Amino acid sequence: MSRSRRKTAVQSVSDVVDGRGGYRVRTEWGQVSVLSGGGHICELKLHSIPGVNPLWRPPWTTIDPDRYLPSKHRRRYGPPPDGKLLSGIAGHSLSFDHFGPPSKEETAAGLSTHGEAPSLRWKLLHKSDSRRPTLRYGRTLPQAQIDFRRTISVDPAHPVIYCEEQATNLSVYDRPISWNEHVTFGPPFLECGTTIFDMPATRSRVNPSVYSERMFLKPDAEFLWPNAPTKQGATADLRKTPDQRFGHYTAQLLDPEREIAFISACNPSQRFLVVYAFRRAEFPWVGNWEERNNRTEAPWKARTFCRGIEFSTTPFAIPRRDTIDQGLLFGERTYCWLPAKASRRVRFLILLFRTPEGFAGVRDVRVGKQSVQVVESAANARVLTVSAESFL
Repeated sequence: MSRSRRKTAVQSVSDVVDGRGGYRVRTEWGQVSVLSGGGHICELKLHSIPGVNPLWRPPWTTIDPDRYLPSKHRRRYGPPPDGKLLSGIAGHSLSFDHFGPPSKEETAAGLSTHGEAPSLRWKLLHKSDSRRPTLRYGRTLPQAQIDFRRTISVDPAHPVIYCEEQATNLSVYDRPISWNEHVTFGPPFLECGTTIFDMPATRSRVNPSVYSERMFLKPDAEFLWPNAPTKQGATADLRKTPDQRFGHYTAQLLDPEREIAFISACNPSQRFLVVYAFRRAEFPWVGNWEERNNRTEAPWKARTFCRGIEFSTTPFAIPRRDTIDQGLLFGERTYCWLPAKASRRVRFLILLFRTPEGFAGVRDVRVGKQSVQVVESAANARVLTVSAESFL
C-alpha cells in the first residue's frame, strides 16, 4: 500500500448511508464503514466481490436517530419505543444495555427499544492510519450512566477486522445488563434458499405465538439447531430462509464446551462468506431473527427482507425485568453484571472471504496464534485460512 493511501485509510465521510455521516476504513482488500448516528457497522465490502454489502440496509430512508421526534416522525418510523431505533437502524447494530423493548414505565420515561446505545450519536475518540488503521468511537449513555466505546482495527492486507468494546459503569450500583451484537444481513447477499447460516449451537427455543401471526414454526418449541419443528408437524432447516411471507425468532445456546464460538453467513452463488468469531464465555447465546415481508406497520410496510444472527448475553428480546425474572434457560445465565465503577471488555473478529465455487457453509472455525481456519460443512471439507494476530 502506498504512503498516500495509508495516510487516508480512516476517513470521515459525510454520506455513508442516506446522507448520514460516519467513518470509513479503506484497505487493499476492501472497506468497513460505520455511522455516527447509532454507531452501526453498516458496510463490509470486498473488492473481489464488487457491488455486494452483506449487511442489511433498510428499504426506508433512515435518519440519525437523535433527530427522531415522535410528533414529526411517528408516521414514517412508528411511535415510541420502536420508532427512534428504527429511524436510524442499519447493518450490525448494538443492543445495549438492554435487549428488547423497555417496560411500560421505562417507555413513559422516554427509553427506546434495545437501549440507548443504538439511538444516540456516537463521538469520534481516536483514529490512526498507522500499521493497522484504527477507529475508536463511542459515547456516554446518560440514562444508564455507562460509558461505551468501540475500537475497530483493520488488517490492511488481509480481510480481518479486530473489534474491542468496553463498557464502564459510572454509577455506584452494580448493573444487570444485556449486551447484544445485532448483526443483520440483507439483500442482495441474503437470498431465499441460497444464503447459508451456521453456528455451533445446541439447544434452542422458538419465540411465543404473540410474536407473529405468520410464523410457520411451532411456538415455544424446543429443538436442536438447525432443525426446528413447524406448526404442521414437519421440520424446518433454519440454515436457509424459505421463500414465503413470515416472521419469527429463535434463541440458540452455543456449545458450552467451546472456548471460541462463531456465527457465519455464506452466499455460495456470490462466493461471499462472513464470519464473526468471539469468546463463548462472553456471548453464550445467538438470536436468529427472520423478517420476510411480514410486519405491516411503519416503517416495515410488508416490504422488508432481512435476517439477524445476533450473538449475545441474552436469549430473547424482552424487557429487562422479564429477562431477570425468567432465571436460567437451559442452565445458562440470561444476562450479565456490570459492577459499580467497573469496566467490562469484549472482543470479536470479523472475517471476510471469497470462497471457492459451491462452498457449503461452515462446520467449524479454529482460531490460532497467527491464523484463523474456517472448515467447510461438507464431506470433503475444504479449509479457508487467513492470517490473523492473536486477539481472542
